[in-house]
Amino acid sequence: APSFPWLTALWAAGAAACALFFIAAWVRCRLEFRESLPVTDERPRRWLLGQGLRRQVRLCQSDRVSAPLTYGLLRPVILLPNTMDWDKAEQAQYVLTHELVHIRRLDGLWKMLLIAALCLHWFNPLVWVMVLLANRDLEISCDERVVRAFGSGARRGYALALLGMEERRDALRPLCNSFSKNAIEERIRAIMNGKKTT
Repeated sequence: APSFPWLTALWAAGAAACALFFIAAWVRCRLEFRESLPVTDERPRRWLLGQGLRRQVRLCQSDRVSAPLTYGLLRPVILLPNTMDWDKAEQAQYVLTHELVHIRRLDGLWKMLLIAALCLHWFNPLVWVMVLLANRDLEISCDERVVRAFGSGARRGYALALLGMEERRDALRPLCNSFSKNAIEERIRAIMNGKKTT
């Protein structure tokens, strides 16, 4: 009689557990985000209308987040903390530009592909490292695009905006692109040095 394929069963169980973990995190985030409200301030809304976007992007605010983030592919949303100070126009433009870069490059789709690879290769520590480094590179690349858009004179202001944004550590949001403090020292050095990141 053929032996039971234990290795295949173990891989399938691990892949299913990994997938369920990320699905549960996504569902929890969607439930949290349902309580967000549209941004009522006209200044960021006018700025967004002037960006020539092909997809409609919604601006929302919530007390559940402490740093801006982006989610959704077909109907993307930029979710901002309730504490966002729209009177600081320069900082607001840095933040919104950073999130628009994520939307235009479809970084949410890349995150989905990374998570799919992680679920299929959950047993390989190098894949976990790849996902961590890829997420870091997405943020550093966005930082580079923001500095390029505003010019080298914006480096200090953008670095200060990055430092001023705190990210909650008590929530996993694997499919969101966050204006986060991941690899913060490296990101600040990259911004201030102005060296192109490969």
